[in-house]
Amino acid sequence: MKAIQLTAPRTLSVTDTEPAEPGPDEVLVRVGLLGLCGTDLGFFDGSSNYLRDGLKSYPFVLGHEWLGTVVQTGPGADAGLLGRRVSGHNFRVCGRCAYCRQGRIRSCPDRSEVGVLGPRPGVGAELISVPVDTLTLIPDGLSDMAGALLEPTAAAMHAVDRLAVTSADRVAVLGAGTLGLAAAQVARAIGADTLVFDPQPAARALAAELGLRAQPGPTETDLEGYDAVIEASGNEAAVRSAVGLVASGGRIAQLGTPHHTVDGFDAAALVIRDVTLHGVLSGIGYWERLVDLVASGAVNLDALVDRVYPLDELDAAFARLADGGRVRPKVLVRMAPQLPVPSAA
Repeated sequence: MKAIQLTAPRTLSVTDTEPAEPGPDEVLVRVGLLGLCGTDLGFFDGSSNYLRDGLKSYPFVLGHEWLGTVVQTGPGADAGLLGRRVSGHNFRVCGRCAYCRQGRIRSCPDRSEVGVLGPRPGVGAELISVPVDTLTLIPDGLSDMAGALLEPTAAAMHAVDRLAVTSADRVAVLGAGTLGLAAAQVARAIGADTLVFDPQPAARALAAELGLRAQPGPTETDLEGYDAVIEASGNEAAVRSAVGLVASGGRIAQLGTPHHTVDGFDAAALVIRDVTLHGVLSGIGYWERLVDLVASGAVNLDALVDRVYPLDELDAAFARLADGGRVRPKVLVRMAPQLPVPSAA
C-alpha cells in the first residue's frame, strides 16, 4: 500500500509499505479521505510545538483525520462491520490505569495520539488497522467529507457541552475556522444567541453562508457581555480577548491551541469576575451527538471543505493548506478509491 511519509520539514514522499494485519478486536480500513489541519501544517513546515518539545520526531506517517471503509476484520471483531463506512478517534491508551478504568481516557498518562503524539504512525495510508472501540459508523445520510471532519469538529461539540450552553446563553466564538464554525453551529442548534468574531472577511462570509452572525472583532458593547466564550483559533490576541468578553460568573473554553506562551493573559480578571476556564482536548464521547446534528441538517460540515486533492497532488494540497486566503478551512486528500469489499465469509 501507499503511505505518506514526512521525513523532514517540507519533505514529503509517498512510499510503498506493507499494511498491518488487524489484530484482536481490530479491523482493516481502506482510507478514502484524509483531512489536513493546522497540526499537520506545523509538522510539514517544522513549526509544530510537538516537534519542538520532543513529542514527535521525523520520519513518520502523518495524518489523524480520516474516513474509510472496513475491508477485513481481525479476531473478535464483528464481521458485520465489513463494507461499513467508519471514522474514529486517534487516542491509544493503556486501558489499565485509574483514568482508563474510570473512562477518562483523555487523561491516560501513557496515551498516544495516532499521527500526532508518540511513535504510532498516522492514518495517511491506503490501509490502516484500527481498534473497533475507537470507531464511529457513518450513516447513509452523511457525505464522505462530513465523515472525514468528525474528528476535529467533535472537539467543538465537547467545548459547547463543557460550557453547559443553554438557549438562555449569549455565546461568543473567537475564530471562524473549522473548530469555530462547528462550535457556533452547535451552540445555535441549542438555541443560544451566538456571535462569531474573525478579522478575515472571507471567514466572516463563510459564517454568514452558514446563517451565523459574524463581525471582525469585539466592540465596547461586547465587553463582559457573554455567558460563554469559545476561543477556537489559538491566536494569542484572541486568547487574551476572551477574558474581556466573558461576563462575571461566565465560562471560557480554550479550544484552539496556542503554539507559544500567551503574554498579557489577564488571569486576575478571571478571579475577580469569578470566571471558569476550561481547556478542551479532543471530542471523544461526543461523536454520536455530533453525527445526529449533522444528519439533521443543524450542522453543515460539507460547507467547510475547500478542496479534495488526489494523492499525487500532495504538495499542492499542503500549499493550499498554507494559503491563508482560502475561503473554506478544510483541505482533504483522496487516499484511495473505495474498492469492492470482500464478503463476510
